[in-house]
Amino acid sequence: MDLRQLGYFTTLVREKNFSKAAKMLHISQPSLSNAIMKLENEVGFQLLERNTRGLELTEAGCIFYTRSVDLLRRFNNMQVELEEIKQVGSGTIAIGSIESFKFWFPKIIRNFKILYPNIHIKVKEILGEEKVIDFLVQYNGHFTITNQPINNDEIMSIPLYNEKFMLLVHKDDDLNEKGSITFQDLAGKELIISTTGFQTRDDILKAFKEENVNPNIFYEIERLETACSLVEEGLGVTILPESYIKSAVTPNTVIRAIDSNFLERTVYLAYLKDRYLSPAVCKLVEEIHSFFKDVRYDTCM
Repeated sequence: MDLRQLGYFTTLVREKNFSKAAKMLHISQPSLSNAIMKLENEVGFQLLERNTRGLELTEAGCIFYTRSVDLLRRFNNMQVELEEIKQVGSGTIAIGSIESFKFWFPKIIRNFKILYPNIHIKVKEILGEEKVIDFLVQYNGHFTITNQPINNDEIMSIPLYNEKFMLLVHKDDDLNEKGSITFQDLAGKELIISTTGFQTRDDILKAFKEENVNPNIFYEIERLETACSLVEEGLGVTILPESYIKSAVTPNTVIRAIDSNFLERTVYLAYLKDRYLSPAVCKLVEEIHSFFKDVRYDTCM
C-alpha cells in the first residue's frame, strides 16, 4: 500500500464513478480498477460495493476512507512545511481575517516589513467557524483573526482584545433625539444584521435575548459595508463592532451607544497547534500580541 493508491481510492470515492475518477487522475479506467482491486487485496477486506446506484463505501471502507483522507492531508501539509523551512526570511505568510482587521493590521505590518522585507503577505477574509477550521487544517493559512472561539482540538485560540458593539443610525432618525438609547427603543426599528452563520449576528441576537426584546430583522447582509450603505439611505439601523463603525460613519449617519451590558465581543488569533511556523510567522504573531498588550485598542483607531 502506498500514497498513490490512497490518492486513487479517495478520488474514486469523491467522484463515485470510475470513468470520472480515472479522467481526473489522468489514468485509464482499467488501471484504476486494477489499483482498487489490489488495494482491497492488500488490506484484506472490501472497501467499495458496486450496485445499480453506483459506488458505495462498505462499513470498513468508511473507516478506511476517513483515515486515508487524513493521512494524505498530513502528508501534503508536511510537504508545505518542508518547503517553508527552506524559505528562510522569504516566502509568503497567509492570514485569515475579519473585516475590522484592516483598521489595525497596517500599523503592525509597517514595522514587520523592516525586519522581513522579502516576505509576501496574503490576506483572505475568512468568516464563520467551519471556514476558519478548514482554512487552518488544510494549510491554506498560517493563522487567522476571528471574532469567535474555535471549538477544535487541533486549533489554539488566543484572545487578542475585547470591543463593544455600537449603533449606527441615519442623522434624521428619531433615535438621535434621545439622551440615551436602550434595546426597548430598537424594538420597532428595521434592523440590518449579518446573515445566519456569522458570529456578529449571534452576538447581537444574544444581546436582544438577554434584554428580553424581539428584534425586527428587516435586512440580512454578508458584508458590514452593505449595512452602512443601507443606514445611509435611511433604510434601517444596524449594530456593528466599534472598530469598524468608527471608520464607516458618514455625514448622513451617526454613531450612538446602546445602554446595555451585553454588547461586547472578543477577537481571537487562532492557529494550528502542531503546524510548523517559521521565525517570520512567529515574529508577526508576536508583533500582533505586543500591539494589543501595549496599546489600548480604542486609541488605535
